Amino acid sequence: MTDLVTMNTANPTRKLTAATVGIAIVEVIRTALTNFAPGWSDPAMWTALSPIIVFACGWFIRDEATVVITQEPEQ
Repeated sequence: MTDLVTMNTANPTRKLTAATVGIAIVEVIRTALTNFAPGWSDPAMWTALSPIIVFACGWFIRDEATVVITQEPEQ
C-alpha cells in the first residue's frame, strides 16, 4: 500500500509563523534595551534567550493539519 502526501497550500504553518514573529519581537526588545538601557543588554543573555523564546512560541501555538494522506490500494 502506498501513502500519498498532498500539501493543500504553500503557506507556512502557524507554528512557523509564531516562531518568526517571536524572534522579531525578541530583536525589537533587544534593540530597545541596547539603546535605552545598555546595562540590561548583555549579548550572552540574548544569545541564550532567543532560541528559548522561538521554541516556546512554536511549542504553544496549536497548528492545523496541512497534509492530506491518502492510501492507494495494492495492485
